Amino acid sequence: MMKMKQIYLFLSLALLCACSSDEELPAVAQQPCPALELTVSAGGFITDSSASGTRATDNGAATTFENGDRVGVIVLEDGTLKGNNLPYKYNGGSWSFDAATVNSEGTGKSVYYYDNKATNVTYIVYFPYSTDANDVTSIEGDGGLKSKFIPKADQQSEADYRASDLMIWQSTAGIAPQKTLAATLTHAYNSVSLLPEVRYTLDNGDDFVHPSPAISDVNFLMDDEIVYPYKAADGSYRCILRSGLTNSSVRCFYTCDNKTYSKDLTVSLAGANTRYSSTQRVNAGSYSLANAQVGDFYCKNNSNEGYLIPGEIASLTADQQAACLGIVLKVGKDDSGDWKDEDIYKLKDGTTEMGIIHGYVLALKDGNSGNTCAWGSYGEEIHTDQAQYTLFCGYSNTQKIKEYVAANAGKTLQKDFPAAYYASEGYEQSYPSPSNSSGWFLPSAGQCWYWYKNRDLLLTSMQKVGGNGWQSYYWSSSESDYYPAGYAWYVGFDGGYVYDDRKRDRNNRRVRSSLAF
Repeated sequence: MMKMKQIYLFLSLALLCACSSDEELPAVAQQPCPALELTVSAGGFITDSSASGTRATDNGAATTFENGDRVGVIVLEDGTLKGNNLPYKYNGGSWSFDAATVNSEGTGKSVYYYDNKATNVTYIVYFPYSTDANDVTSIEGDGGLKSKFIPKADQQSEADYRASDLMIWQSTAGIAPQKTLAATLTHAYNSVSLLPEVRYTLDNGDDFVHPSPAISDVNFLMDDEIVYPYKAADGSYRCILRSGLTNSSVRCFYTCDNKTYSKDLTVSLAGANTRYSSTQRVNAGSYSLANAQVGDFYCKNNSNEGYLIPGEIASLTADQQAACLGIVLKVGKDDSGDWKDEDIYKLKDGTTEMGIIHGYVLALKDGNSGNTCAWGSYGEEIHTDQAQYTLFCGYSNTQKIKEYVAANAGKTLQKDFPAAYYASEGYEQSYPSPSNSSGWFLPSAGQCWYWYKNRDLLLTSMQKVGGNGWQSYYWSSSESDYYPAGYAWYVGFDGGYVYDDRKRDRNNRRVRSSLAF
C-alpha cells in the first residue's frame, strides 16, 4: 500500500514539473472585425418643367458611375472623426477600399473596420472623391463638403462638370455601427439645362426639328457671373448652380446663324437636387437643296422630287430612312481646281438641261447587289477622262460609254460595260432617282478619290440610314492613261490609292453610283 502511494506521489510531482517548464502554449491571434463594405447608387435630378417652353422629361438627368470612379467615405463616432475621407473605387460591378490611392497620397489612411462597441455613429458618402475633403466632418457650414466643392464658372468639359456636381448621402445621425452601407447619392446643388432646337421646313413640306450644332456661344448669367455650360449627348447645355444665389432668374444666351437669343429661367434659391430644364426653338426657315452640306441625307418625296434632311440629325425615323437614297458627297460645282467639273448635266429625262448644280450624291448601296463585276471589254477605248486623282466627270464618262454602245451594233451596256450598267441603268431599276436630278452614273476617278478622302464623314451618315459600308475596291468610269483601251482606274479603300487594272477583270471590284442635283 505504501508503494502505491509513493508511485502516485512520484507521478504528481512529474506532472507538476512538466506544467512549470519554460514552454508556453501558443497564443491565438485576434481576428480583425470585417472591413466596412459599400454599395452606391445615384439618384437622378428631379426635373422642374413648370415654366413655359420647358420639357416634361430631361434625358440624362441621372448620373451613371463609370469604371474607375471614386467616392469618399467619412465615419464619425460620437462626433469624432474615425474614418477620414476614405476612397472607395468602382470596378464596374462593385466598390472596394482604394489602397492604391491611399498609398499614393501618403496620408496614412487605413480601412475602417466594423466595431460593435462603437456608439453614436454617423456615415457620410460623397462623389466625386477629392483630398480636399480630408478632415471634413459635415456637409453644410464652413469647412463642410459643400464648401470644398463649389461649382466652377467654366463647366464646359465633362471633368469640370462632374467635379462641380457634388453628390451626397448621410446616414441618420447617431445610429449603431454598420457592416455594410447602401448609399443612394443625391445632388447637393440644383442644375439648369437648356436645349436649343432648330426648326426647318423641308422641301417635301415636313417640319423638321432637332438640336443643331449651329448653336454656339451658350452661357448662363447668374448674379452677374457668367457660367459656361457642359454640352450633353442629347444636345442640351447644362450647368450646376452654386448655393447662395440672390437672384432667382438665370438668363441663358446662345447664338444661331449669327443671331443671339436669350431666355430667362426661374430657379429656386433654396433646396437641391432639382434640374430646371427648358427647350427653346429657333425657326430657321426652309432647308432646300441650296442649303446642302456634305453628309446630308438626300431623299425622294411622293412627287418623285429630291429633298434634303440635315446630316447633323442624330437619327432618322423609319419613313425618313425609307425615303433616303444617298448622302451628299460634295456641295457645288467647281469650275477650276482639283475637282473641276465641265460636264453639262441634263435631268434624268435626258432633254432638260440642269441650271444649277447644288451638289453630288453618293448612293447608299453598292450596285449589282454588292457583287463584283468587270469594267468592260479589253481593247476598246471609249475616250473617257484619264485623270487619276482629279476632276468630276463621271456623268460625261457614263454618257460616252452609253453613246459608244449605241453606235456599235450588237453591243449592250449590261453585257459589254457592266460597271457602267450596274451604276446607272441597273441601279435605277432598284432605286429610281428623283426627277429633278441627273440620274445615276458611275463616278470618275477624281470623284472616287474625293469620296475616299471624305469616307469617315460619309460613313457616319451612311450608318444612320442602313447604307453599305466600304468594300476594298471600286471601279471608276475613268480609263487609265497607261493603256486606255485595256485598263481603267479604281480606288483602293484598303490602302488609300487610285490604281489601274484590266477592264475585263473582276478582281474584287465593285461599283457605287452617284448623281448630281
